[in-house]
Formats: sequence, structure tokens, C-alpha cells
Amino acid sequence: MAAGGADFNYLEFFKEEIRNENATIKIGAVNNLHLIASALGPQKTADELIPYISKVVTEEPLCNDDEFLYSIAKQYAVLSDYMNGNDESLIEPLEHLASQEETVIRDQAIQSLCKVIEKRPALATDHLVPALLRLSLKMDFFTARVSACALLPLAYRHVKDDQKTVLRKTFTTLCADETPMVRRAAAHKMRDFVHECSKEDLLTDLITNYKQLSQEDTQDTIRVACVHATLVIARMLNAEENRQHTVSVINEAAQDRSWRVRLTVAKNFDQLCKAYGPELTAQKLMTPFINLMKDNEQEVRKEAVRVIEACLKLQDPLTSEQLQTHILPQFQSLGLDSAQSVRAALAQVLGPVAKALGKDVTQRTLLSLISELMKDEFHDVRLNIVSHAGLICEVLSVDGLVHSLLHTVQNLIMDNHWRIRQSVVEQVPKLSKLFGMELFQSKLETILLSSLRDSVHSVRQAAILHLKEIADTFGSQWTVEHLLPKLVEQYSASVGYANRVTVLHVLPQVSGLMSPEQLTQYILPILIKATKDSVPNVRFCACQRIMWMVENHNMGSQTITTMIKPALQELEHDSDIDVQYYAQRALMSCNN
Repeated sequence: MAAGGADFNYLEFFKEEIRNENATIKIGAVNNLHLIASALGPQKTADELIPYISKVVTEEPLCNDDEFLYSIAKQYAVLSDYMNGNDESLIEPLEHLASQEETVIRDQAIQSLCKVIEKRPALATDHLVPALLRLSLKMDFFTARVSACALLPLAYRHVKDDQKTVLRKTFTTLCADETPMVRRAAAHKMRDFVHECSKEDLLTDLITNYKQLSQEDTQDTIRVACVHATLVIARMLNAEENRQHTVSVINEAAQDRSWRVRLTVAKNFDQLCKAYGPELTAQKLMTPFINLMKDNEQEVRKEAVRVIEACLKLQDPLTSEQLQTHILPQFQSLGLDSAQSVRAALAQVLGPVAKALGKDVTQRTLLSLISELMKDEFHDVRLNIVSHAGLICEVLSVDGLVHSLLHTVQNLIMDNHWRIRQSVVEQVPKLSKLFGMELFQSKLETILLSSLRDSVHSVRQAAILHLKEIADTFGSQWTVEHLLPKLVEQYSASVGYANRVTVLHVLPQVSGLMSPEQLTQYILPILIKATKDSVPNVRFCACQRIMWMVENHNMGSQTITTMIKPALQELEHDSDIDVQYYAQRALMSCNN
């Protein structure tokens, strides 16, 4: 049916479309409801379109079409933009959809209700709260009460004190509902609901529900939700109130029979420390945390170890004394843990822990563990510890112990896993800045230069990028007199063409420190030689590098005329089309 004309009935057109047996046409009509609303205007949308939709979703056959109901629930929020302030007529139909059995329909109806109320908060008092209360009292099926739980935080935020009292009572009732799914929904929304409440109302009306749900026997997801709620509640209460109401909940959760609850405590331990403050953390949380590091479940142990790094970044981080007294004694057994993921997590935190402890304690307690983990059979363990090699060496400073550590790092450049080799390369610039030119040349230079010949492109690329940092650190004279001859030596026709291409990529990285005369004397001859290489990839790479040099350095007209242009002109008629293309582009740069 073609739409158009002054007398065209848009509403009848929509009615016809949604009765179509073709699901695509029907859902397409719903998804284009905003066009119908725009054509009808705000008044007709509120008076005719919305009532019609509200009626049709309750009638056969559409009341059983879940995809149709979901699309309608989604479009109600869109229609609010076309109603010129008549949004209150959307509340009741959305309330009906929020009672549906299908979860995705209910969730979408709740989302649309939230959007409508956020747009017009004034609707909460006279329209949302009555709808919420009706949902909370529907006893024929639990789904309506689940939706009521989801709406409580939003409603509470936008109503006055007398209605807030009613909503707190409603929440209390839902927390004690006989249906497990309703109690679970209330527990999952407790964090958001408590966040909207005042401290006085929390202590008067809600703290009992919080404690009761934390003891829920039937569902571990409820106890998990109570841990998340604790993060909000603990920030609202002072130290004494937390001792009385929340600390016991966390202690019990850390020993819960369900590993998921213990895992939640481990994952959020840094946030718990932040919420409770350093005093309560030291007094009440360290013992449960140590038990989590010894947990029977490897996933719990892993997260308990991983969270240590986050705890060291807090405004009030774990102290050196707490680390030495409670946490370090666990590291030796964790380093021998049968679970690879636990050892990998331990390797990830050793750098930050070493920084927090300082040189003496690290040497005394961690050095042997670090060396052992660098030799671990699991590649992720080696990768994680190598990624902190620079930080660990910075803590230890230059002495005999560092030399033994560097020897282990040197061996890892031969590791079978390319990510570990890449990580070693990425640590070299930091180690070079720490230890200076002499140690770099004796211990680290071979690592970097051998990485330029690595079989994996990502490792070679890392070496190329980090050579620039090395050159910047040691200066122009060292680059020209020491580094450049070694790069020229690497450029050899006897090795694979990929290595020659790698050297060509390195040259621009180190050229920034050189004068035009030095570029002409040292860099340009290599590039000119490369234009005559037998492999096309090397020739067009040389053209690319020459173009970059001309565009980024003042090469001088004589150099361009006598050295660069003749070499490029020879390649204009090369047998390889890519070489021709880049040679022509480089010549254009020379002429600009």
C-alpha cells in the first residue's frame, strides 16, 4: 500500500500492517511506529495510537507473539518523543508488559519505563509509584514482583519523603517474598536502592533485610549480590557501625561454601579496602584475605593474587608491614601452585609488590622466586614476570643480583613463545636508561640486534620501535659511531630479504638524531644499495624510506640530484609494478 495524500489514514495503515501474517512486515511496522506517530501528531498519538496498541497487545493472536511484544516495549520509549508531554499514557501499557512471563519483554519494558521517567521525573509521584505498587502486589505470577524490584531505585530517586517510606516497606516485603526469584531480584537491586537512601533510613528500615539476605541458604547469587551491596553500605557507615553491621557479612562471605561468593570477595577486595578504610582493613579484612589466597578453588586464589596490584594503587594502599606480615609468606607456596593461572597471576603482581617493598626486602624475600618464575614451564608465567623486568631491576638497582636477573632475561630472548621474546624487547629501553651505555652494550645490545632477525614480524617491529628510544637515550655520537655500523653489518645479502627490509625500517627511527651530512654519509648509501636489491620487496621498501627521508629531512638539492634521483629513475621501469609505483611517488617528493 503506498502512503501519501492528505486523506491517507496512517493509523489504519499501521493496523493493517501488524495484522499481516508475515513476521518481517509486522515487526517492521512496529519498528517504524515513530513515523506513524510523527504523521498523526502528538494529540492523535496519545488519544488513538497508544490506546490501540495497549488494547492489541492484550488480544489474540498478538498477545502471544513475544517478538512483537518485545518490539512494542522498545518502541514505547521512542514514542515519548512524539507525544508533546503526554508521556503518562505510556505508563500503564508498559506496566502490562512488565508483567509478562518472557524475561526479555519485561526487561525491555523496564528500560523504556526508566527512559520515560528520566525524561519526565514528575511522572514518578502520580504514575510510576502506583504502577510499581500494583506490580508488587500481583500474586498470580512472580514476574510482576520481579519487575517491581527493578523499578524501585528509579522511583525512590524521584519521589517525596512520604512515598519513600512506602517504597522502603515495599522493598522490605519483596526481600522476604516466598518466591526465590523475587528475593533474588530484590537482592540484585539492593545495591542501587541503598545508594538512593539516606544513612538513617538504611539503619532503620533496610539493614535487617541486608543481613537476612546475606544468610540466604538457597541461592548463592543472593549472597553474591549482598557482597556488592556491602561496597555501597560500608561507604555510608562509620567504622563502629561497620563493625556492627557489615564486617561479619564479608567475613562469612570469604568462608562461604559457594566458591562464587568467595570469588566475588576476592575480585572486589580492593574496593572493600577502599570502602572500609585502612584501620578496619588492617583489623578485620587481612585474615579473610589470606584465607582466600589459600582457597581450594584455583579461580579464587588467582583473583585474590591479582587484586593485590589494585590494592597497592589505592589512596591508602596496603602497607609494607601488611605485605611482609600477611601476604609475602603466601608467595612461596603460590609460586609452586599446581594451577598455571595462579602462578601467572603471581608473576603479574611481583613487580608492583617489589616496588612497594623496596630494595632490601625484595632482595631478601622475592629474588629467588622471581628467578624461578622466569624459568617457569608455562609461557604466561614467564611473559608476566618479564613484562615487569624493568621495574624489578629499577627496585634492585645495579649490583651483582641484577646481573644474575639480567642473565635470565637474556636467555628468554631465545624463548619458544614469540610474545615472551617481544616482552623482553619492550623492557630493553627501560633497562638501558637504568643501567647506562656500558651495561647495555655488554648485556642488552645482542638481545635487541638479534630481535631484528626474529622469525616473527611483531618481535622485529618491537625491536624497530624501541631502537629509537635507545638512540635517543645514548645520543647522536653513540648512534653514528656504535649503533649504525652494527645495523649496516646486519644488512647483508647473505641473510633473508625480510632481515634487509627490517634494517631499512630501522634507519628512519635512528635518523632523527643525525645531521643532513651524516644522513648523506651513512644512511643514504644503504638505501641506494637497497634500490638495486634482487628482491622487489626490498626495492620498494627502499623507495618508501627514501621518500620519508626527503619529506622529513633537508637532504639538499645536490644530494637529491646526484644520488637519489638517478637511483629512483632506474626503478621507474622496474619489472615489478609495486616498485614502479613507489619509485614514482618518491620522485614526486624529490620534485616538490
